[in-house]
Amino acid sequence: MRNLKLTIAYDGTDYHGWQVQPNGNTVQAELEQALARFTGGRDPVTVTGSGRTDAGVHAWGQVANWFYDGIYPCERIQAAVNSLLPPAIRVRRLEEVEAGFHARKSARAKTYLYVIDNSLYANPLLRRWAWHIRQPLDLAALQAAAGRLEGEHDFLSFKAADGETATSRRTIYQVRWRRRGHCLLFFIRGSGFLKNMVRIIVGTLVDFGRGKLAPAEMAAIISAGDRSAAGITAPAQGLTLRSVEYRDVKPSFSGRKTAPD
Repeated sequence: MRNLKLTIAYDGTDYHGWQVQPNGNTVQAELEQALARFTGGRDPVTVTGSGRTDAGVHAWGQVANWFYDGIYPCERIQAAVNSLLPPAIRVRRLEEVEAGFHARKSARAKTYLYVIDNSLYANPLLRRWAWHIRQPLDLAALQAAAGRLEGEHDFLSFKAADGETATSRRTIYQVRWRRRGHCLLFFIRGSGFLKNMVRIIVGTLVDFGRGKLAPAEMAAIISAGDRSAAGITAPAQGLTLRSVEYRDVKPSFSGRKTAPD
């Protein structure tokens, strides 16, 4: 059996998230169906993803692994599977990895991107990819508040009420806000994320950008350990899983390549 690592991009608008579920079409289900068709449907196909993405959330660097007993080279498999997938999903990279690689358990860090359309009138071309907020947001306040998230903390205040996890402690390695035209881009890189954690963080940070809270108040929100202490959950369409890392490195957002993906 060959262990194949797939790096997947998708527009999550019309899907009920990544993970297979009884009701509603999902990205994982589409991928498994395409792989099953490629193998001739001899046996059910199961892929293991690096983690869930919610309904409406996108990905540029979702990762999954799949054990394959065939002889076809990776390039041929990738081309064939992409021809069988709907246009909203593509396998960007397919490579053979060691037998012990596990898309979820081997992951060391993830980076998410959240996009806010901060123009007076919403850009219709961004409606599937950004949260429109017409009120001007203070970029310096957004960055100052976000910076207090870095480090290891208990992020219970930023976890969805129905989220299940053994611990709510996570490490945030780096956060960054950038303005690109009328858009505000929020990058966050951490060891892992709780259910809805990034979207709740963004919804909370927007209150700082609007001047409703002072940056120093972020510490109290974190220490509260109570979902009601944080802000709203930002809409799903602004969120994209940008990358998943599998080595013990800490590259910056500067664009410098410090290690392979």
